[in-house]
Amino acid sequence: MKTSVLVQAMGNEKVVSEVEKLVKEDLKAKGVKTTTVDTLNIYLKPVENEVYYVAAMKDGSSVEGQL
Repeated sequence: MKTSVLVQAMGNEKVVSEVEKLVKEDLKAKGVKTTTVDTLNIYLKPVENEVYYVAAMKDGSSVEGQL
């Protein structure tokens, strides 16, 4: 079974898997390797059409971003 999760609000639509892919690409562009990330929290704000994320690194530091 193929599943797709979409978030719709105020005329905007986001595919959750695509948002996750964009966040991971942004982390990669910043030189962050996925093996060094402990947790990745993604905040999708469809009303504002914005995405924020915080990657907690295994060494205790964090990397933040906005798309």
